Amino acid sequence: MQDIEQERQRKQDLLVSQIVDAGYDTIAFQVYCEQIKQNGSQEIDLWTFEELQKTIQDFIKKEDSKELEKQPIQQTTNQQFQIQKIQDDSNFITEVQCQLPGRTKLTDFIMENTHKQVEIIMSEYISKSDGIISSYISFKIETKPIGWVVNRRFTDFLKLRDILVMTYPCHLVPPIPGKKLKSQTGAAYLEKRMRIMELFLQNCLYHPLFKTHPLFSDFLEISDEAKLKEKFNQYEKQKGPSKPGEYITTNGSCVLEISNELQNYSNSLSDYLKNSQDIYKKTGNNFSKLCTDLENLSNTLTAITENFNTLDKLTDGFIKQTKSQGAIEQIQLVYQELSKFVTGWQYGVNFQMKNVKENFYEFFRYHKKMQSSAYDYLQSKNQLQQKYQNLKNKVNEKKEQLYIKGDPTKWELPPDIPKTLKELQFNKGEAFKYMLPNETKQVNEIREMYAFMNHQLQEEINQMIDFRIKVYAKKFVRMGQMRALETAKFHHILANFLQVLAEMQGSTTGQMYNRRASVFIDKRYDQFFGIVPK
Repeated sequence: MQDIEQERQRKQDLLVSQIVDAGYDTIAFQVYCEQIKQNGSQEIDLWTFEELQKTIQDFIKKEDSKELEKQPIQQTTNQQFQIQKIQDDSNFITEVQCQLPGRTKLTDFIMENTHKQVEIIMSEYISKSDGIISSYISFKIETKPIGWVVNRRFTDFLKLRDILVMTYPCHLVPPIPGKKLKSQTGAAYLEKRMRIMELFLQNCLYHPLFKTHPLFSDFLEISDEAKLKEKFNQYEKQKGPSKPGEYITTNGSCVLEISNELQNYSNSLSDYLKNSQDIYKKTGNNFSKLCTDLENLSNTLTAITENFNTLDKLTDGFIKQTKSQGAIEQIQLVYQELSKFVTGWQYGVNFQMKNVKENFYEFFRYHKKMQSSAYDYLQSKNQLQQKYQNLKNKVNEKKEQLYIKGDPTKWELPPDIPKTLKELQFNKGEAFKYMLPNETKQVNEIREMYAFMNHQLQEEINQMIDFRIKVYAKKFVRMGQMRALETAKFHHILANFLQVLAEMQGSTTGQMYNRRASVFIDKRYDQFFGIVPK
């Protein structure tokens, strides 16, 4: 039984080396086998090793003679030659060694303090003079609990991102705001830009590779602007990797992969990003309209509050002039309580508007920008893929033409090939392996970078989505807590109002509402902040 398996393996190895690897048409060979022996293309055990060897030799002679017969016809008609596919781009995967990241102060702190969570916070900005005419905005960055505090301008963020893109061309670097318009200097505009730059830094900190870059650590730590400028100059002079072996990864290896499955993923991702980007845009516009509607509602509630305050003043003046008592005093109290009620209502609306702006509107604006960056990243991968395909086709076509002309002196063959010229002249697949070595090397280098980016694509998209989930959770949990507290406050105001109305009717219902509201809000304060209001 073992001898049969060994013999079968010998025959399979022979087929791979003589037909598949040599670049011959495998379908044509199967047809040829059927002509010689029934079911010969299906059952390898029907062949002895010697029979199969002779059949392969006869097939190769037949195919090579066809190529020689085609040569004069193709030379005179100048027809387009069919490019021989030497490398299989439908199922290619390999792993190569590359560079490991070095140590930085940031990564050392993270490794030594696994129980502590590093946070990057941007909460302030100031205008600084940049000469007698111009000025710029400086943003304060705090890295907790390390204790680093620095100030950075927008151009510093731009340089940092450019260097990350240069260093990691096969990774998805998060976006930053566009260049500032001179006419835009308002607090709301600068606050929005600050939030996006904060998310950029947090995203880099969350990314397993970006946080290891020495410049990222320097960016958060170095307070001396001159020293930081030196660091920028140092990295701007460097060149990014041109092949996977020059790349830096967290585990010191790069997986290169080209497959139909990844191509399907890439095609589907393109549609998904375009469609979801449109939805993000619509959602952002909807939240923008919601902010406008809430602002209009707030203004209307302000007007209503002023009306109740005016009624209160008018009633108070009437009471003083007429010394009236009883019902008129109760209606004045109703006006006062209605004013408080509407004011509380307005507070809730303003709170909702602030929450919508900070947690919904700005969130969807940023992640629409992130979707756009992901789409650009995908397009970069597609452009690299197209560059590889075009160059491969060009080199293969050149090889085809050189092979047909039959002059090996034009093939630029290296001196140490293990084949004779005669063997190469009658074996196109082998000839293609050794022809034009410099151009073939260039094709392979581009192929490797494309294959690395192709494999990395899915991981980077998952990383982007994972960070988005983290931001979702952090923002919306806090928003829910604050919304609950705001509801509790309004509940308290409403309970007071109900108590006043109930007391006017001689009922204890209002006191019951008030007690429930007090217990409710006390629990909320204790739950969210660990304190009970006085």
